[in-house]
Amino acid sequence: MTKRLFASTVLAALVSSTALGSAQAQDAAGWDFDGVPAWSDPHSGDSFTFRGRIYLDAANIEFEQAGATTRYDDSEIRTARLGVTGRLHNVNYVAEFDLIDEAVVANDVYLTFHGEGFDVLLGHMKTPNSLEEQTSSRYISFMERGAATDLFGLDRRVGVALAHHGEAYTVKAGIYGGRPGDLSDSLELDDSSAVAARVTYLPVHSDTLLVHLGASLRQMDYGNAGTRVGVRPNAHLTDRIVSADFRSGSVLGEAGSSTLIGLEAALVAGPFHAHGEYMMMSLDGPASSPRFDSAFVNLGYFLTGESRSYSTSSGTFSRTRPATPLSEGGFGALELAARYDYSDLNEVSAGELTTWTLGMNWYAEDHFRVMANYVSGELSVPGAAATDVSGPQIRVQWDF
Repeated sequence: MTKRLFASTVLAALVSSTALGSAQAQDAAGWDFDGVPAWSDPHSGDSFTFRGRIYLDAANIEFEQAGATTRYDDSEIRTARLGVTGRLHNVNYVAEFDLIDEAVVANDVYLTFHGEGFDVLLGHMKTPNSLEEQTSSRYISFMERGAATDLFGLDRRVGVALAHHGEAYTVKAGIYGGRPGDLSDSLELDDSSAVAARVTYLPVHSDTLLVHLGASLRQMDYGNAGTRVGVRPNAHLTDRIVSADFRSGSVLGEAGSSTLIGLEAALVAGPFHAHGEYMMMSLDGPASSPRFDSAFVNLGYFLTGESRSYSTSSGTFSRTRPATPLSEGGFGALELAARYDYSDLNEVSAGELTTWTLGMNWYAEDHFRVMANYVSGELSVPGAAATDVSGPQIRVQWDF
């Protein structure tokens, strides 16, 4: 633990010093050194910018069952991501990779071709499901997303998607193949595949009030691998608290495919925001064709008066900037948040997981924030003692 925490601290210090030490200047060749090197050509529109993020997490979470306590007291570099983004000959590109645990893992690595009224995306990207999943982890209200996104395996895949948006709506659909593993070992994809689509609509959108509605669908084929359905209790530094195995040889049977349906709604009214989602997934393959349900509701309020930002072009939340950052002599932005999370796996006797999360977020600068969460929950399994979960966790987050 000490070595990992030390490594996290050193890495953060190196990145921060690089950003702070770069001069804010632009030369005649189009280079800009405002924090990180960037280049752009005003005539052609071509551009190139480094991007990345680092999350340093620590947690002290306890599982209690029948008088026995399991403690998860640890720290980690949750994310150390580097990449590039830009534009070349009217084609946008992004390529990001996680560089942790001696592995190279692809994140967003795709091209965007702009057509008449629509975009074509080609590469490794998320399937279009869930407002919570589509919103970058840089902008979510809690350290972990709502349990449904992990429980039902929303992820990135290699594929092609079409996207279109208007002033008050978005439509996106795609066909996806498998997922790569550690790129330092192999470029081979697994044999799973998916078809997915998402639509969003803003029935109300003014300077002071925004109402978001959305729905998504995913049809998944697991190939020869089957799947597992499981989740942690909104804390990454613990083991999974609930899990059901539908891989080859499992007593529950092997899953061949699944159908996921998701509904989403959100409200932003000045400094207050609310966000809720419901997802249902049914499996095909096991004899019982089990169905699982999961839902969550988030509430948040900015004590310093900011409003949660929203992108109409993608139908997602975006970066919230403090009105008075530290660098301008202010305090930054302070946000309080609460979430209720519920997941039902009773059809395979894995139980019901309910979790409450309280959070406080301090946005010191546009690209730097500190997050503190307290998790409290219970897993109730028929015929077994309940498992209680509780404990604090904290994150230091910096991105560029």
